[in-house]
Amino acid sequence: MIRDLVSYLDYSVCAEIALALFVGTFAMITFAALRLSKNATDRFASIPLSDQPQDPRSE
Repeated sequence: MIRDLVSYLDYSVCAEIALALFVGTFAMITFAALRLSKNATDRFASIPLSDQPQDPRSE
């Protein structure tokens, strides 16, 4: 019974859904990165260079 059920499933739809999720997530992250202010990007860029741990979103 399970073998029959699995044989009827169409996995080609899953690949398209995964691609749509990836493209949607990539677009949202790109849009969020482009909306950051110059001050915020400077704070994020200085994280690897600072000796003390800091949260750039706290300011």
